[in-house]
Amino acid sequence: VSLAGLGNRTVVVDADIAMPNIGLLLGEDKVDKTYHDYMAGHAAIDEIIYEGPGGLKFIPGSLSLENISEVDVVKVVELIESLKDSFDFILIDTAPGISKETAVVLESADNTFLVVNPEISSVVDSLKIKIYVEMKEKNIKGIILNRTKMYQPEPGSEQQENEYEMLQEDITDILETEIYGEVPEDLIIKKSSIHREPSVLLEPGAKASIYFKSIASKLAGYEYDIEYELKPYSQGLLKRILSFFSLRKDKVKN
Repeated sequence: VSLAGLGNRTVVVDADIAMPNIGLLLGEDKVDKTYHDYMAGHAAIDEIIYEGPGGLKFIPGSLSLENISEVDVVKVVELIESLKDSFDFILIDTAPGISKETAVVLESADNTFLVVNPEISSVVDSLKIKIYVEMKEKNIKGIILNRTKMYQPEPGSEQQENEYEMLQEDITDILETEIYGEVPEDLIIKKSSIHREPSVLLEPGAKASIYFKSIASKLAGYEYDIEYELKPYSQGLLKRILSFFSLRKDKVKN
């Protein structure tokens, strides 16, 4: 949505054969033809592209299992090639880990982002994908760190040892890939799912929304002053700290 908001012709393809959810999250789950129908040879490309929020186009997967056995995963190559003339960005969402369906998408994509939660199981899954992509001599664009905390403790510190979240430098060391962007843990994501509306439209000033816009701007080649956009949050934190010490000072006086 952020890419589309910058004037880019953008389409999202839900290529998760078993558990598609993009149409549901965009509030457009009642559609006639889907990605599954195209992959099974039951629909043309123009029948499966839908208008989403904020100028975004999307190709949803089917919530039904009716055509799943008929899906020909190789047709995704034909789909991507057909979309290239009509869109500036084709974003393809796949299931986590490596499967036959995911492998075909990875081989067809110009660039791959590793979307990683800061936990070991997610990092291991991403490592498998990275190895496969490099084996096929394709390009890894970078890591998108998902559901991160805003503060990272010092490596080896007592606080870090008590944390369950992996440090960013450990993730980059294991994957041997730089972080392209991150999206912090934010309640707006749950709210967005409930309202079935993208966070950047529902609450543009939310932390996660700001980081989404930062990633989109970087991808599209635009400048984005994320520190300026996050100022209200840092100022709010400063106010809470000053308020805390003010209360303690009053208690000492009393």
